[in-house]
Formats: sequence, structure tokens, C-alpha cells
Amino acid sequence: MYEFKTKLEPFGRGFVNCESENKAVKIGAGLINCAKELPIDITLDNGMVEINVASQAISFLYSHSVNCRSEVLNKIIENNPEDKEELLLIKEKVWPYLKHETCLWDCFTQEQKEHEAARDIWAGYWMGHCVPKYADIAIYGTDGYREKVEKYRKLNPGKDDFYDSLIMLLEAIDIFGERFYHLADEKLKTATEKEHIEMLNNIKRTFSHAPKKPCKDFVEAVIVFFMMFRIEGGDAPGHFDQYMYDFWKVTDEKEAKKYLRYLWVAFHKLGGTMNLCISGSDENWNDLSNDLTYAILEVTAETAYRTPNLTMRVHRNTPEKLLRAAHKAIATGCGLPVIYNDEAVCPALESLEIPTDDAHRYVMNGCNQIDIQGKSHMGLEDGEVFLAKAVEYVLFNGYSPYRQKDLSIKTGDPTEFKTYDEFYAAVIKQLDHLIDTATAKSNAAQELFAKEAPNPFRSAFIEGCIEKGLDYKQGGPIYGHGQILAQGIAETADSLAVIKKYVYEEKRFTMAELIDALSKDFEGYEELHHFLKNNDLKFGNDIDYVDEIAKGVVDHFNSYLRTIPTRRGGYFTGGCSPFNRTANYAKTLGAFPNGKRKDEYIIADSIGSTPGKDVNGPTALMNSCLKFDHTLPASGFILNLKFDKQMFNSEAGEDGFVALCRSYFGQKGQQLSITVVSLEDLLDAKVNPQNHKNLIVRIGGYSARFIDLSPELQDNVIARTSHITM
Repeated sequence: MYEFKTKLEPFGRGFVNCESENKAVKIGAGLINCAKELPIDITLDNGMVEINVASQAISFLYSHSVNCRSEVLNKIIENNPEDKEELLLIKEKVWPYLKHETCLWDCFTQEQKEHEAARDIWAGYWMGHCVPKYADIAIYGTDGYREKVEKYRKLNPGKDDFYDSLIMLLEAIDIFGERFYHLADEKLKTATEKEHIEMLNNIKRTFSHAPKKPCKDFVEAVIVFFMMFRIEGGDAPGHFDQYMYDFWKVTDEKEAKKYLRYLWVAFHKLGGTMNLCISGSDENWNDLSNDLTYAILEVTAETAYRTPNLTMRVHRNTPEKLLRAAHKAIATGCGLPVIYNDEAVCPALESLEIPTDDAHRYVMNGCNQIDIQGKSHMGLEDGEVFLAKAVEYVLFNGYSPYRQKDLSIKTGDPTEFKTYDEFYAAVIKQLDHLIDTATAKSNAAQELFAKEAPNPFRSAFIEGCIEKGLDYKQGGPIYGHGQILAQGIAETADSLAVIKKYVYEEKRFTMAELIDALSKDFEGYEELHHFLKNNDLKFGNDIDYVDEIAKGVVDHFNSYLRTIPTRRGGYFTGGCSPFNRTANYAKTLGAFPNGKRKDEYIIADSIGSTPGKDVNGPTALMNSCLKFDHTLPASGFILNLKFDKQMFNSEAGEDGFVALCRSYFGQKGQQLSITVVSLEDLLDAKVNPQNHKNLIVRIGGYSARFIDLSPELQDNVIARTSHITM
């Protein structure tokens, strides 16, 4: 036991001074010390309590476990030189418990590292988003949870360290609540504004019995929910309009709406990609939308905030009223809500042997990955595969032009392939190799995380962990599937279409000529480059010839993943959510048969076309995308659409949006993500960013300020086709 003089790094001091060697118990001790000492506040612009557990250099991060940010610690030492010796001692004592970070690179094979460096894959680093049951303390109180913990402790002898860590977490939650009660009481002594006095009294009232006992109304539940959200660090709120509705119903409508808006302000201040879900269907296809659903869409339209990352679920019985309310919010330009289709997602989950009632409880987290609320650890995400690299490796027989070395498997001299079927079989072989590499890399990391990265918070609020006496990362959750996302779908399809038609069928040029042109970045092949870039075989225009090729590759990708087990006890599945890494992937792909030159960085940022290549309107684009089997990917399978602001905000635009949704989702399209903006504003924002601070666009699975994007991503958004009709 150290007698620290420093008052800094309360988590680290609590962790170090815990006599147990069990990491989960030490995390519990660190959280208790945080609860006692970490600065807290009450923000009177939104009536919420404020904690930032992750503000320390040594802390407990929601997506990780114990964490040490050396650069932050060095800055703290620079500002507090008198505490240097003790702060370095804390780091020294914590460091042996950071093997989930310090040993991660050693888990991977050299081949896996090489493919990662070539940007063929990305896998194994992110410990994953999830959707804990944040509201459970508002519903049951910590006393209710203590009873549950002790019940299952008796049923699982020998797991005392695990259960002790959960009891310590509950103690930390209670300490925070008690401190907020006294802080509100203290602030009331000097508060003068009526609204502030009301906020402080509500906080004091809430913590007079919560979090030990259940909350009584929506005001109390929101306050406790947000406290839990901040203690964990802030991941996905999940199906908010469902688990909060009982509180909403018993609260004065005016008061409830006020606190809903307070919560939106609090989310807005935090930023990030936390995903909040509304509406949907139950296992009998009954619509789940309620008064709170509409209130959330209303506050989204009023504020036009880009956070929380709002997702709305639709299905066969979704009322038109709900779609029109969604249109009103999207029309503001905030990009929200994103819309998911139960008719595609639920069958995808059921085919993974997730029961129908749980499949209909799905939510999104992070950007837009699919999860089962409070019941799963499904990667979110485990990795990515750049599909276009499979084509490149066939063209160069395993050689990487980007890394300038032999890197992938040998599939033979492509100039000797007699038929397109031989070429395509080689592409699938390369693709399977990349998938195998990504999933093996992910599983190696999962193995390390299970041993070295306990997470008491997620273990407490993800069903299955308490019942089994197993940590969140050790197979505790009910569902343990994985998610690997595809990059470069359109580029892959367009290039294969060119090769099939013009090399093998029409023999317009030879394979040797094509490969030579690509090797020289089309220098000396200007006519061929112009043809490849401008020919009509472009995915996204409802051309069966191209679309069927795209379907073959993508459906194989999604199907093959389902044959590969995860370390967590499930199977991998696919999706497509390019996030903000699209341009980085493009830069590692050399000159390509679709007409891309080596240094060009605009590639597809969803399941749709390469930006600007869909020239036949949104219906044609959606028809192309509908040829994929949308019930195979059980992760986000997003389609980005960009509409002209003036058109979308018209009466015809609203009617067209409703019809578009009915058509696309009626044919089992999985997701629509809509940016509403004028091209003129985008172009001006590149020149005069100070005039466009609130210009929002969709990037992958989240809404972002356009001026915050890299120039490459800005160009990608600008290049997207701006549809002026529905």
C-alpha cells in the first residue's frame, strides 16, 4: 500500500493500491477511487451530471480495459513536476497489466502484418463497440443488481474475483450518486435562476434514492442514464424509445420533452458516433414506434445536431407518419436518422441462430454495426477486407505494387488464363485468402483480449456474463458473432466487368496489354485509360452485366465469412461501412482496370457506385444494390445517397422520399443513409470553411462536419452524384 501525496490519477492510485492481483478486481478498486476523487460537475445548460473517467492518463476505457496514455501522462508531469516521481511509479506498477496493448503486435504472424501494411486488410486492434443496458440502474437500482450478482455467485463457485469486481463497480456508481446529491445541494445555496434551481432540485431529488433504488419518472431516468453513460465512457445508447418509454409515460409531457432536449444538448457537446436507435418491429411484426419515438425525431429536426447518431428501424407495418417525420429531420441536412430495414436485418440475424424475438431487438452501435441490445459481443467491428486487392493480386500473381514485393498467394500467370471463369476463380481464391488472414488476425487478438482485458462494466450490463460468471471478453455474452466489413465493392465489380467483356469476350485488348498499362500507370496507354474510365460498365446504373458480377463477389464474401468461427463463440459475418478510411485504402491501390490511376483516391464509400459513376438516377442505383442478398450481411450494409437540398425539402421531395423508402425496403434493401446538401455549398466550403461550420454530410456510418474532413474525403463527398429527382 503506497501513501501517495499526489491527488492526480485517482484510477491509477486505486488500481495500484488494490491488494488483489486479479485485474478485474483492481479495475473495480480504481473505479471506486475515481468515484471518490474524480472531479464531477453539474452542467446547467443541460441539467446533466458530468464525469469523465477517461480524462486521466491511466484509466478504464469503455472499449478497452486498463489503459495508459503515455503522451497524456507526460503532459501531466510537465504541468505538475512535483508529482513526477509518484506518477511514474503508478505507470511502472500499471504497465505489467497492459499486455492487451503491449503484446498485441506479437500475436500476429508476419504475413498478417504484411497484409495490414499493404492495406489489404485491417483487423484485430479495435476491442469493439457494444450496447450495454445503460438504463438498468434506472430501472432496477444498484440494490437490484447486487441481488442478481449474489444470486449467481452462489451458482458459480470459484468466481469470487469476477463477482467482487461487479460489486465494486456498483459501489462506485453509488458513490458517484451520493456525490452528485451533495453537489446539487451545495449549488442550490447560490443558484438564482429559476431554471437552474429546478435542474438542481431534480438532481437532488433523483439522487435522494437513486442509483440504489429505481427511478420514478423520465427526468430521474435520464439523469441516471446519462451518469451511467459517462461512467462507462459513452458507447451506444441503443433502443432508447423502448427501454425509456415506461418512464416517459408517467411524466408530464412538457417536462419530459424538456429533459429529452437537455439530453440532446448533452450528446451534442460530447460529439462522437454514439448510436441511438428508435422504432422497429417485434417478432410478430407489430410496429414499436410510440410517443417517445416521434418526440426524438422532433428534437432531431429542431436541433439538427449530428449526434447522437440516430438510427430508425422500418418494416412492413411502419406507418407513413413515421417516414414523414424522418423526412423532416433528414431535410435539415443533419443526415439523421439513418434508416434500417427489419425485413433484411432480422432474417440475417436469425440465420445465425439468433431467436426471432432477440433478432427483433437488434440495435446499432458505433457508426452503424448491428448488435443485440444488452446481450452480445459481436466484434463491432473485427476488421475490414479491401476486395479490390483480390483482383490486383490476381493481375500481378501475388505481387503487391504498393509494397513492391511478393506478398499474397500465387494464383498463376493471368496471361495464361483461357477463360474469364479461370480468372474469376483466382480472384475468389485471393479473396478467401484475405478473409482468412483478417479473421485469423482478429481471432488472435480476441484470444489475447480474453486473457488480459477484463471489463467489469460491460460484464455487469451485458446479459449472460453474470449468469455464467464469465467476463464480457471471455464468452460471457449470449451472442459472440463477429463482423468483417468490405471495402471497394464498386471498383471490384467495374474492373471484373471490363476484364470479362473486353479481354475475354470481345478481345478488345489482351490481358498482357492491360497489365502493362496498369504497371505503367497508363503512361503510353492514354487511349485505353480513357476507355476504361469512361465505358458504360459501371456498377450503380442497373446494368445486369455488371451487377451480377458485383453480386457474385459480395454474396461470396458474406457467405464465406459465415463459415469461420470467432474466438468468442459465434461466426463471422459481413457488412460494408467504409468509415473515414476510404481515401487511405484508395491510395494503396495502384492503377486499376476501372480506369483509376495510381494516385487517385476516390473510391466507393458504401455498397453503391464509385462516386459520380451512377448516372441513371437513384432508382437505378438502388436497383443495382438490390441485386445483393441483403439478408447475408449481419453488419451494417450501408448505401449512401446524396440529394439536392432544394429538391429534397420540397413537397415532391417528401413524397418521393416516402415512395423511395417503400420501394427499396419493400425489396429487402437493408439500409439508407442520406446526405441533403447543395453542391454549391460543398464547393464553397472548401474555399471558405469559416462560412460552413454547420454543413453536415454522411461519412460511412456517421454524420460529420464537412469542414472537419480531410481534403481527400471532401473530394469523395463532392464527387458523389447529387440526385435532383427521386
